[in-house]
Amino acid sequence: MKIITSLLAVALIIMGVFLYTSKQNEVALENDLRAQYTNRMTEASEKLTELQKSVQSATVFNDPKAQAEPLEDIWRLSSEIKSDISSLPLQQDFSSEWLNYLGRLGDYAKLKSQGKVPEEKWLTVTNNVSKNLDEFSVEWQNASTELLAKQQSFSKWQKEVKSAQPSEKWTKMSTTVKGYSESDFPLTASESDDQKKKDLKAIKDKPVTEKRVVKQMKEMFPTLKNAKVVVSSSKSGAAYPFYHISFNEGIRTGYTDYTKKGGQLLSMLIERPIGKDRIPQEEMKEKATKAVKKYGFEDVELVESRENHLVWHVVFVRLDPVNKARIYADAIQLKLAKDDGEVLGVNTMEYIQKETLPDQKIVPVSWNEYFTDQVAIQSEVLAYTENEELQQRLCYELMVLKETKEESHTFRILIDTETHEVIKSEMMN
Repeated sequence: MKIITSLLAVALIIMGVFLYTSKQNEVALENDLRAQYTNRMTEASEKLTELQKSVQSATVFNDPKAQAEPLEDIWRLSSEIKSDISSLPLQQDFSSEWLNYLGRLGDYAKLKSQGKVPEEKWLTVTNNVSKNLDEFSVEWQNASTELLAKQQSFSKWQKEVKSAQPSEKWTKMSTTVKGYSESDFPLTASESDDQKKKDLKAIKDKPVTEKRVVKQMKEMFPTLKNAKVVVSSSKSGAAYPFYHISFNEGIRTGYTDYTKKGGQLLSMLIERPIGKDRIPQEEMKEKATKAVKKYGFEDVELVESRENHLVWHVVFVRLDPVNKARIYADAIQLKLAKDDGEVLGVNTMEYIQKETLPDQKIVPVSWNEYFTDQVAIQSEVLAYTENEELQQRLCYELMVLKETKEESHTFRILIDTETHEVIKSEMMN
């Protein structure tokens, strides 16, 4: 009996030490994650200041060559701030509006660099943008500083940003940025029609229950099988009524969204510390491809991968069942951890909105006559992409190499299969 009692006592001591150590490790990891968030918010603030300066610089010069660098900076900084904001657990309405505004600003700078925006219109828009960014930067600094300063623990931060009742400050900022988008970059008639089409598109599947989508989430993402979850519903007026599932599982915290009709995965985001190990790029691509197949997306192809110091961002697009053309408008984005390839983010909204594709002739082209002798075609596939009128057009997608004695450049070019018009052309290096 004494031996058994002694063994039980030792077991309890060991268990106590284990629980204490586990708790200490969890706290340390939470602190690491909170530090990552703090660094990203600081980086976003610094880049916002740089963006303000670049917008001002782009209105100083009339010469296209002098404008080139600030325009490139606007596009680059807009993209980088979008990446920072996407990785932060900020309130959803604000994030959506701010990402939309940054995207439109970056696209506008790109159009200006291509000579597609008249100078007078550019000055009018950017003067408004400059004024609005000055106003917004003050609100952003106050809100982000307050969020960082008042949170005494990681769990309190999570509670704050996931609150069903957003704070007045962040709600006001969301409304403010939405107003900026409407005043600075009003939708054209074509864009408005396109947006209405997407918003009104209905999913015909039968409604599913909360219990069903929670079960589905844990099957899709095994690391969340024991997660604590809170389920809420989208606000009225959402393009797709959906379930929003907030979860916490050890060092992992985040959310998933599933449509109420059919229980289709819309998005997922996991936040956790990223270790120092790094997997090879090819292994990452294999893991990404295996993941999208597991999620039920069989008709896609990996077309892009890019990285930062913590994660890989991967893009898949739907393939047309008839001609196997890439449909760039029907995309799925994945985010994978660089330490072990765990999927930390998914966005399938564009894929679910599924474009209606036109019938279009494929007229052969003699590339030897179309291009100069300095150009060699590296690859050729079919792809659907959007023209300036927001129409989907079937294109020859070419990767071409232009070589001279002094230099060489690679271009990605999309050429309409019927009219042979160049829809897009970009230099890759």
